[in-house]
Amino acid sequence: MLNFEELVLNELHWDLAVPRNRLRVTFHSGYVILSGEVEWPYQKSCAEADVRRVPGVTAIANEIAVRRNAVLSQAPTS
Repeated sequence: MLNFEELVLNELHWDLAVPRNRLRVTFHSGYVILSGEVEWPYQKSCAEADVRRVPGVTAIANEIAVRRNAVLSQAPTS
């Protein structure tokens, strides 16, 4: 049987949209803190959604930063 931390890490591991080598996960009795850096906003959202699915998660602090260069490169130009 997997413990709480293993369940959270397992959810993140199997989501191919989430670059797991760029994230840090901290646990405090049901409270999960996500940090690190991703290239796209959807990756940040996917990581949070993955963690929300885990039974026992009481709160999430999503402190994942989205690299500004990736967001700006998609901005329309005049």
